[in-house]
Amino acid sequence: MRVFDLRKIMDLNPDNDADRNDPTPDGLESDVKDKKRIGRQNNVWYSFGYRYVMPQVATLRLTTAKNGGTTAGNQCYATGRPKASFLSLDRTGADHLILGEYCNKNNGGTSNGRVGTYPMSAITAAVEGKQGTAAAADSAFGLPTGGTCNGETLWHKIQDALRYDGKWYFHRSNAYSNGHLLQATPGTVDGTTQLVGNTKILQSSYGPEDLYLAHGRGDGFAPQLWSLSEHAPSSSCTGCKRQLYSYNMSEVTGDFGS
Repeated sequence: MRVFDLRKIMDLNPDNDADRNDPTPDGLESDVKDKKRIGRQNNVWYSFGYRYVMPQVATLRLTTAKNGGTTAGNQCYATGRPKASFLSLDRTGADHLILGEYCNKNNGGTSNGRVGTYPMSAITAAVEGKQGTAAAADSAFGLPTGGTCNGETLWHKIQDALRYDGKWYFHRSNAYSNGHLLQATPGTVDGTTQLVGNTKILQSSYGPEDLYLAHGRGDGFAPQLWSLSEHAPSSSCTGCKRQLYSYNMSEVTGDFGS
């Protein structure tokens, strides 16, 4: 998991003169004319020709499964370590980072995958602490089992997840056809910590991706569920569009029956 700090954006061409290398606050210099290099090389900062860069400040490595492996039966691949595919920020209580796996059972995956939550306080401490500082998940779930969509397993190929009012919401991709918005609640299946899926399925965009919940706190707006679609129009998908869109969260929960 790569970490970037919005407070550390660097302006490599403050005088807006690309022909002159500008000094940088760390005592080095910048080069924005070279469009083949990026990062710090031989004490010069390169940006692939762009004026601004945001260097990576930390890396978080995923190690062991939560709860001694109670979700191990839901893992996609041979190792117990989570395979991070998507992230979202949960502000429904104390801030949490949600992390989940994309598993494709049509392409070698052996399960539907897992999701987990990490306290942002622990994530921040790991990023700002000494090398090796750990951040533990405080919950982890296997994705639901059962259910089909167009004749194949429903609860795989998940693109993102979020929590709202005790429920989990997921976007499932479906190649160049409409994707689906799914809902689940925490539970236990055969002694394994797992989410239990709502039997209702809501249709979404072609190629649905990440989810973001705008709570509307302080601005007077009702909560909105935001997402975007990834596929551009092509011969394979003439109806595809790259779009940013939102739903009223009250309508989403109403359509799911809760």
